[in-house]
Amino acid sequence: MTDSKEHLAAGDWLVGVDIGGTFTDVVAVDASSGDTRYLKVSSNRADPASAVLRGIEALRDEEGIDPADLRLLMHGTTLATNAIIERKLAATAMVTTRGFRDVLEIARTWRTDLYDPFFDQAPPLISRDLRFEVDERVGADGEIIEPLTAESIEELIVTLRATGVQSVAIAFLHSYREPKHEAMVASALREAGGWYVCASSELMREIREYERSATTVLNAALMPLIDTYLDKLSASLDEAGAPVSLFISQSNGGTQTPQLARERPVSLALSGPVAGVVAEVEIGRQLGLTELIGLDMGGTSTDVSIITDGEPRYTTQLSVGDLPVRLPSVHINAIGAGGGSIARVDAGGALRVGPQSAGSDPGPAAYGNGGTQPTVTDSQLLLGRLSPDVPLAGRLKLDTERSADAVRLAIGDPLGFDVPTAASGIVEVANAAMEGAVRVSLRDRGDDPRDFALVAFGGAGPLHAVELARSLNIGTVVVPAHPGTLCAYGLLNAEVRLDFSASELHRSDEPDLTAVLEAIFTSLERDATGRLGSEKNLDVSQLTLERICEVRYMGQAYEVAVPLAGGDVTRESVATAVAEFHGRHHRAFAFSDPDDPVEFVTYRVVAAVPAEMPETTVETASGVPSPIGRRDVYEIGKGFAPTPIWDRAELPVGFEVSGPAVIQQTDTTTWLPSYATAIVDPTGNMLVHIFLESKQGAD
Repeated sequence: MTDSKEHLAAGDWLVGVDIGGTFTDVVAVDASSGDTRYLKVSSNRADPASAVLRGIEALRDEEGIDPADLRLLMHGTTLATNAIIERKLAATAMVTTRGFRDVLEIARTWRTDLYDPFFDQAPPLISRDLRFEVDERVGADGEIIEPLTAESIEELIVTLRATGVQSVAIAFLHSYREPKHEAMVASALREAGGWYVCASSELMREIREYERSATTVLNAALMPLIDTYLDKLSASLDEAGAPVSLFISQSNGGTQTPQLARERPVSLALSGPVAGVVAEVEIGRQLGLTELIGLDMGGTSTDVSIITDGEPRYTTQLSVGDLPVRLPSVHINAIGAGGGSIARVDAGGALRVGPQSAGSDPGPAAYGNGGTQPTVTDSQLLLGRLSPDVPLAGRLKLDTERSADAVRLAIGDPLGFDVPTAASGIVEVANAAMEGAVRVSLRDRGDDPRDFALVAFGGAGPLHAVELARSLNIGTVVVPAHPGTLCAYGLLNAEVRLDFSASELHRSDEPDLTAVLEAIFTSLERDATGRLGSEKNLDVSQLTLERICEVRYMGQAYEVAVPLAGGDVTRESVATAVAEFHGRHHRAFAFSDPDDPVEFVTYRVVAAVPAEMPETTVETASGVPSPIGRRDVYEIGKGFAPTPIWDRAELPVGFEVSGPAVIQQTDTTTWLPSYATAIVDPTGNMLVHIFLESKQGAD
């Protein structure tokens, strides 16, 4: 790319950085012109902050962008996700109401595996000796039944000093209705010093004792890790001479300031993957597509997301590493199937792929960094879909001989297959795992995959997407202009967003319901504007507030989220919300009863400040392109055949490529089998049309 610094003013660049298991993706956009740069650098799991700095250095060295000219850095990270899954968390104590010490252990009394006679529940996040009780009690109506005394708090502080814990989580019974006691303990602990402190009423004032307690504990346990990471990242940015305003991606699809991330680190549970969903929504807007399935396949995992009516699906019942995270989150189904997923033959002689990954160090055998186990990337190289002459992500040269040795020794010889057959089997097993993940994601609402287009991104997504789409009877695949860095691009499109909530039970037939709901929402909006307004690096002049009610039928245990039309609480808007609840309930569960009264349970205010992302420039080629070469490529069911290789940068708008074909670009490779054709859209996205056999489309 040419250096365009001559037209830049200082501080004109906006940067998105997404750290993945193998690569860190970097997208930089000139705020004044829309000029966009895309880079991938190697990740460093032992020191994630160093990958951010490596990306900034690459922008300087390869694109001529001075760190001093960076104004905004939007950052997605899997640091919290990995810590939760691996349970590498800070030593944490829990303080609760007397008699409720074992809520984490009792949980919901569910078995995650009904048919395993040797099933053993995972231990709670905090052992029993670090769960402490105090004498206090609040009723379900918010009335104080037993006051909390100063003497009890002093005794608690002495007890906590002796434990040596770093963090303390406070979760009292019914504190979502009356947070006074939690506030007293939190204030005393902070004044005493020595701990990170999180009170459930500060994080989520919602019903369901177990989920609220578990989420609060997890948040407290993450606070030291995220605080240390952000301190190190901030210091490194200063040393690099990058005077950026830093924002961190969070699970709800928005971003937040570092201070908010320090206070609510559990909101980073899906910090990395959700940015791709934000980008999916933007791609759908560009193409006029409202029903999309996102396939984000990186080096370690594949994330599946669903877009319906142009909006991502949200959940408040997220589970990460078998631990509940009861905060609004984009719904993503992640599986251990990525380019670095390791293939093996199990004790029963079956071929397995993942969830173990070779990661970035040592990586697949093809990397030549000491990896000896066969991976999906090694298989794609042996099938001819990846080229040994084109460095992966423009940086890593691939070694075919190392891949062949790994596949032959671990898979081919034990199963009696030649290398191509073994490699093909690895890809088919990985595809089957992804197909299962897509079907599970659609199953909750009974959606038909044929009603969706598949958006393929991540470094490996376009290699697998067309084969996967055909197995799902999906006729259209969208390959973005820069699939390998789409999550980083999505970060720049993400709004700053915070969710505030409160639970209070009210029937729809209460005479004073409108006044009650207005009071609740007004209080939440006051909290939202006050919290966001205190942030130095945030312009709240364009702040928007959205009101959402969570509603259920009387006697139900779970709710359906319904927006409050128009925002104002009136009899008409409440009636509209109730009618919308009946409709949504019927669409989700094939049942509704409009004659029954309903119950309003939880109230949410979504506070958002829109992104300042400019329209980016779309680079399009001209003329009539020709293949840049040919090589033997393996198509499942047909074997090897001479196949044209195309450079995507040379494909003009409207040009059609028929399969079999390989389309190469810096950050990914797209594989087109013989039943697919691809055409470049004026938006810069590539649309792949798939021939579906009639017998596959019949039910």
